[in-house]
Amino acid sequence: MTPLLNTASIDVKDASKCLKKPNESSNKYSRGVLGLVTGSNAYPGAAVLSTKSAAYSNIGMVRYAGPFRAQNLVLQAVPEAVVSDCLQGKVNAITVGSGIPDYEHCNDDSTKSQRDYILDLLKPYSAHSACSAQNQENTNLPPVCVDAGALDLLPKKVCEKVVLTPHALELSKLLKHYNLDFSSENIAKNPVEFAQKAANLTGATVLLKGSTTVVASAESLNLPIFTCTYGPSWLATAGSGDVLAGILGALLAQNNCELNQNANYALIAASAAVIHGLAANWAAKSYAKLDAKSYAKSVYNCENHENHENHENIEHPIVASNIIDALPYVLGSLINLD
Repeated sequence: MTPLLNTASIDVKDASKCLKKPNESSNKYSRGVLGLVTGSNAYPGAAVLSTKSAAYSNIGMVRYAGPFRAQNLVLQAVPEAVVSDCLQGKVNAITVGSGIPDYEHCNDDSTKSQRDYILDLLKPYSAHSACSAQNQENTNLPPVCVDAGALDLLPKKVCEKVVLTPHALELSKLLKHYNLDFSSENIAKNPVEFAQKAANLTGATVLLKGSTTVVASAESLNLPIFTCTYGPSWLATAGSGDVLAGILGALLAQNNCELNQNANYALIAASAAVIHGLAANWAAKSYAKLDAKSYAKSVYNCENHENHENHENIEHPIVASNIIDALPYVLGSLINLD
C-alpha cells in the first residue's frame, strides 16, 4: 500500500512572496542574474522563449549561451540579453536543457558540444560535493533548473538546489536510469506518487508538469508536496514548458541572495508554476473590465470562496509567446496584491 503523502496546495499569496521588489539601492546585479543554456540548431525557438520569459520575470539581467543562430534570434527578441557561446560573468541561477535534444536525438556536433557543456555545468552538483557543508565553494553553487534534453545529463544523486522540470514521458525516461520501468500513462495518473519517488531517487526538487503540476522534495527534508492547478488546458501547446523553465530560473535567481541550506526550493518552483498558470489564464481570456490588480484579487477570492465580481471574458486558444506577453500583468497583480 502506498503511504499517505503530505500534500499542500499553493495560492497566489504564496507565489507573490517569491517576487522581490526593487528599492532605491537595487541594481541589475542585485535584482538577480540568470544564465541560460537552452535552444539548439534544431529548436532555436526554445532559446527565445526561455530567455524572454526569464527577462520578463522580475530579474535584473539574463545571460544566454547557445549556438550562433539562437544567439541572433535571442538578441532580436530580447535586446537586453547578454549572449555568448558559454556563460560568462556571475549568475545567481542557471536554466539548462530547454530545446536541446537528449542523447537519443543528438545528431550534430553543435548539439553534442552543448550537451558536453551542460554535463560539465552539472557535475559539481553531485550530492557528494554540492551538498557538503564542508565545501564552501560547492555550497555557493547557484541553483539550477534542469529541463528537457538535459535531464539525461543529471548526476545520479544531486541536492535540492537542482530543480527538475519533466513532463510524464520525460520522467518515465529518467526513471529508467534508476532501473525503474513505469509508463508515462501511469505517471500521469499518479503524479504525486511519482514526483515524490523521483525526488527521493535523485535528491533533486522535482516539478512534474501536468494537468495538476506537482512539486516534491526528498522525504528527508520533511517538506510538503505542493500541487498547482492554475493552468488552463490551453497550456498544452508547444513551447509552454520552455516558458516555465525561464520563469522558474528567474525566481531562483532573484531569491538566491536569501537562499541557504534550509531554503524551500519546492515553494519557489511551485510559485513558478502558479505564475505560469496565471499568465496562461490571462492570455487565454480577453477581459472586458479587469485590470491586473483586480485579476489577482479575483483569483484570491475564488480560492477563499468569497463573492467577487463576475467579469465577462471570452476564452480562446493561445501559443507560448502569449504567456510571456501576459507576464507583466500577472506579475504586477501579484506584486501589488494586498
